[in-house]
Amino acid sequence: MLMQELINITIGHYHIERGLAKGGMSEVYLARDQRTQQIVAMKMVRRSAGEYYERFRREARAMSQLHHPHILSAIDYGDYENWSYMVTPYIEYGTLSRRVSSEGLLSLDEASDILEQIAGALQFAHEKGMLHRDIKASNVLLKDGKYAYLTDFGLVKSIEDNYSLTRSGFLIGTPEYMAPELVEDAASPASDIYALGVLIYQMVTGNVPFRGPNPVTIVMKHMRDQPVPPSQINSAVTPDVERVILQTLEKDPTRRFRTPKALANAFHQAYKVDALPQPVAGIQSVMPKLPPSIQVVPRQASVQTPRSGIPRIVWIIGAALVILLILIALLTNMKVIGQAMPAVHPTATITVTTTATQKATTTTIIKTAFAPLALQQF
Repeated sequence: MLMQELINITIGHYHIERGLAKGGMSEVYLARDQRTQQIVAMKMVRRSAGEYYERFRREARAMSQLHHPHILSAIDYGDYENWSYMVTPYIEYGTLSRRVSSEGLLSLDEASDILEQIAGALQFAHEKGMLHRDIKASNVLLKDGKYAYLTDFGLVKSIEDNYSLTRSGFLIGTPEYMAPELVEDAASPASDIYALGVLIYQMVTGNVPFRGPNPVTIVMKHMRDQPVPPSQINSAVTPDVERVILQTLEKDPTRRFRTPKALANAFHQAYKVDALPQPVAGIQSVMPKLPPSIQVVPRQASVQTPRSGIPRIVWIIGAALVILLILIALLTNMKVIGQAMPAVHPTATITVTTTATQKATTTTIIKTAFAPLALQQF
């Protein structure tokens, strides 16, 4: 329940009109800037909140320094009696989390558009030496359902810091979005990119990859389990898009995309390539030029060639000559031996007919070690 004591209070030149939301240690109010008549949001945290208060102050300073079209800016911040406050633009539409839960899955086109915006914001923060450490759907605000803002830099820290634990010794972050290496290693750009991968997965499937009854269970799943392939949940997810998502969720940080922008570009390229029209049988189509990283190799007709590399025609001629020589030898022997020739038990039978003269040639029974070899080569 929101604190009623702050409603209708004027702090500086901001008049608080009503409450919007309440979190664990913070409250958000709708206010009006009496100088500009702009509607703004005021996030309030008690100064007695200890470490949370320190993080809130750090968030306000970071957001006031990060000037990017897709990072929610801090218009103002300060203290009021027992409270610390931060003023930001009011985004009426709500969060990406609300968008997914209330309106369903995003199309690949919509997901690519939002990913490009958030990846650009995260890339900018990384280039300024800051890690977000809490990328998640509820920290993405949407204007008109399309224009995205990355917000809530409460866990922001310098990339150069070589620790990832709070002073009380606990990992911080949202378990559903935490990279597996954070259990032992410091946060890094790669762990932010992993969280961005979870965000993409959620946009196209409606769920995060791993859930559990408690944070420990969820973190263990990130460490040891493989996510269900997105295409098994949403058939619209194409193979190339799925490969991009699963690469972003690799357990090994070195196997992920190196920058948020590289991830966004790969996702956009994958879904655009997968969306190319398929040629229709009997109609000649001109395929557009594909990106350099994607090669189309024409299928070659398979030709069976003997293992030795000798052309097949040579084997055929050789086999025919062997058979001819054996027939000549048999006929010659028949003249000499005459009727005294014993019967031969066949191991292979070859019947040759000719349709040109409609006459059947004599059926010859051959017993020779070469016959099976010749037949095998055919």
